[in-house]
Amino acid sequence: MSDVIIEFRSIHKRFGGIHAVRGVSFSIEKGEVHTILGENGAGKSTLMNMLSGIYMPDEGEIVYNGESVQITNPYKAKELGISTVFQELKLCPNLTVVQNIFLGRERMKGFRPDWNGMTKEAAEKLAELGLNIDVTKRVMELSAAQRQLVEIAKAMFIHSQVLILDEPTSSLTYEEADRLFGTVRMLKSQGVAVIFISHRMQEVFEISDRISIMRNGEYLSTYRIDEVSPQEVVSLISGKAREQIAQEVSEKKAKIFAEDAPAALEVRSLCGGPLVQDISFRLYEREMLGFYGLQGAGRTELMETIFGLRRAESGEILVDGEPCSRPGVGERMKNGIAMVPEDRKRVGLFMNYDVMNNICAMHGKDLVAKTGMLDRKRMNEIAETFTEQLHIRTDGVGQMVKDLSGGNQQKVVISKCLSIDPKILIMDEPTRGVDVGAKTEIFQLLHELRDDPDRPMSIIVVSSELSEVVAECDRVLVMRQGRIVGELKNEEINKDAVLQYAFNG
Repeated sequence: MSDVIIEFRSIHKRFGGIHAVRGVSFSIEKGEVHTILGENGAGKSTLMNMLSGIYMPDEGEIVYNGESVQITNPYKAKELGISTVFQELKLCPNLTVVQNIFLGRERMKGFRPDWNGMTKEAAEKLAELGLNIDVTKRVMELSAAQRQLVEIAKAMFIHSQVLILDEPTSSLTYEEADRLFGTVRMLKSQGVAVIFISHRMQEVFEISDRISIMRNGEYLSTYRIDEVSPQEVVSLISGKAREQIAQEVSEKKAKIFAEDAPAALEVRSLCGGPLVQDISFRLYEREMLGFYGLQGAGRTELMETIFGLRRAESGEILVDGEPCSRPGVGERMKNGIAMVPEDRKRVGLFMNYDVMNNICAMHGKDLVAKTGMLDRKRMNEIAETFTEQLHIRTDGVGQMVKDLSGGNQQKVVISKCLSIDPKILIMDEPTRGVDVGAKTEIFQLLHELRDDPDRPMSIIVVSSELSEVVAECDRVLVMRQGRIVGELKNEEINKDAVLQYAFNG
């Protein structure tokens, strides 16, 4: 009996003028962790969406357990035993955890749903993932990491033969990722095929049995994990040019700021709830300042308070030495602050609008023509400028944002912030769900913005990718339990030192 459970045969998919998947053919085996790698726009998510029933192939066929199948919708995929945990979570935020887990397949007791039984079962399943939360809580009350684990638990309730994990660790701490990998290994031992999509090379080589590489919508090759090195994989994904760019950025990264330089942003004794407690720091002109901390340390809450999304209880925020006396996002933008949020889909983008309207969304009266109508010509010029500058792959600035890959959506959010020409740019998880090549491009852009001789920018980078914080930032502040517990600069910045502060304070 064949070990192959999924076989893609000459799969093609087009979206308008974009040929997203071009003649892809390879197979997935039972009881293996099979990672699919490639840059954003390589076709990985489109291929998985066809396996999940979101899209139908234009050409080719999918063979499941030896039979050609038509996966016409997500319900058909679940009937076959194919479950997906998407990069952009599909939970209903206004429903409770238990309601989300059993949505559409509620257990009945007589003529009524057995909520007591379902609540107990949901709590037990989440405990298996090491997640101890009240399952009667609404999803909107959970952290990003908790929502990710709820989505995985939801998929585990369906006895699947194939589990697709699209960037499952993007919002998880190291400990939570380890628990997830334990669950993946358990499913693998039970014969479940796990398809893993990630841009984090360390975890790819930790968990995978085989990897398949895609580029520009085409399948390149499949390797056993012991047949190839991380360096060879990066080279296959994006070519040597990316490595050269990365080297140039590394060489360019110099500690050009000094502590006697003017402070572009100063935060004094800022308090705002349990995760923002007596925070004080300075962001110097021409500095790229990193913030690191484990999940729940308060990094995002601090940035949202600075940007005006959360109300401060006490303390001061100063830009160029002048107090920001009035609250609110609009006032912070007038002060020259822009922020790329952690969750691009929920709060960063208008998913049902096109690229042009998203990039220009932070503009106000300056885009209103004398006629009183929006100046669409100028909007188009702004959008095209940033689309070209950030290498956003689109079918034109009129393309809907929801039809872009995750990485290209992230570039649209960054473009939106840059379009108002801020003095201070806050980047919360700037490379979440972004491939190796796009990460390099984003940080190359940040270094260029910081070093611009005409209008240098001061930048805060909040990232769960420790290697990014260590490699890219001039100075690193470490948070734990709502407080800054450590500061590292110059030669002091290394992974061990950052983690010591993050775990031990």
